[in-house]
Amino acid sequence: MPNLTPSQVHIDRPLSNLTLAYAQSQTNFIADKVFPTVGVQRQSDKYYIYDRANMNRTGDVQKLAPRTEVNRIGMAISNDSYFADVYGLGMDFDEQTIANEDEVLNLRQAGAETLAMRLMIHREEQFASTFFANSLWTTSVSGAASGAGTPIYWNDYTNATPIANVTLARRTMQLVSGGYKPNTMVVGKEVRDILVNHPDILSRLNGGATVSNTALITDAKMAEIFEVENFYVMEAVRNTAVEGAAESTAFIGGKHALLCHTPSNAGLMSPAAGLTFAWNNIPGANNLGITVESFSDDALKRQQVAEHIQVKMAYDMKLVGPDLGYFFNAIVQ
Repeated sequence: MPNLTPSQVHIDRPLSNLTLAYAQSQTNFIADKVFPTVGVQRQSDKYYIYDRANMNRTGDVQKLAPRTEVNRIGMAISNDSYFADVYGLGMDFDEQTIANEDEVLNLRQAGAETLAMRLMIHREEQFASTFFANSLWTTSVSGAASGAGTPIYWNDYTNATPIANVTLARRTMQLVSGGYKPNTMVVGKEVRDILVNHPDILSRLNGGATVSNTALITDAKMAEIFEVENFYVMEAVRNTAVEGAAESTAFIGGKHALLCHTPSNAGLMSPAAGLTFAWNNIPGANNLGITVESFSDDALKRQQVAEHIQVKMAYDMKLVGPDLGYFFNAIVQ
């Protein structure tokens, strides 16, 4: 009598509690964390800029004799503008696919999350091109090999002095910006991985540490060592390969670092290195500024499309205070 085999008593089907997806954690993204977001009702408008040099000028204050008038000074104000472009991406689901999908897939939800992830990656890329590149800031330096200049590449554990480099950058930025200290440091993932093993950093830990006898170094500890309130790591990854080609992935933050001054909230008389103007007059936006829409109509049905999902964001990233940043370009090899 033949024995039953496992394949005869069980037909493979999708697990009801498991699918595999590769959506990046939201903690990888810093574009909405570094600089304040200003919610705006109109897609475009102007904002005012007070003249920094006029604010800090000296020599006009005089000792007053009885019945004399004080010196009078003026104010200098300029303006700039923003335009919140709308960015979007969509996905179609045909009738036959939707009718035949396994329940565990939940294609609509997966599609919306995929679209949102692609927009978040695009926004992170825009952050990098707007704020995290050479020649954008009033003061920037590039890494160099030992003996070829300063600062020395931070991955040179024998000769590089990243803490001293940042200390000099802090002092320089204070002078250039009229007294504002950097309170935020942003680094690429590769830079962070170099720093956490650097003897310069390890020696500042309680009790000391070495490359072979390391300690847990949190981002909060890194902020303390570099004397800033916020320490952000750009960990988001992008794939630049076209569809169908082999993946070509890289960290969006590259090998750079940025010191900057940013207030917790934007407001009058609150200088900031950068701002994001988010057009919040688009209904349905969530806390990430993303709008998800789903619809179907006769035109789509004629193409046998059961549903169209689209995701949109509307914003303008602006570098508004170039003197409130100090950029380390290609600071590791």
